[in-house]
Amino acid sequence: MSFFDLLNHLVNFALPAIAMGVMVPLFSRLIWRKTPVKRPLKLQMLTTSLACLAVLFTGLLIFSTDGKMATYGVMVTVAAVCQWWYQGWRV
Repeated sequence: MSFFDLLNHLVNFALPAIAMGVMVPLFSRLIWRKTPVKRPLKLQMLTTSLACLAVLFTGLLIFSTDGKMATYGVMVTVAAVCQWWYQGWRV
């Protein structure tokens, strides 16, 4: 495997987590405009992306394959919990 093939695989592995980590905080700010935000947007994007990347890596270790729907479901749940945590644990 060449360096560019490896780089392509790594980017395609991380892209769903990074996209989820960027889009969820942006959309949550669009949906709840009147809610005061306690953390900066970049920090929300970074932590959500890192949490989603951790979920993808854990799913890769558990299932020994990439792209399982269970892993993506847990990734969506973790992104939602991150935003819930940033909004102040309201129910």
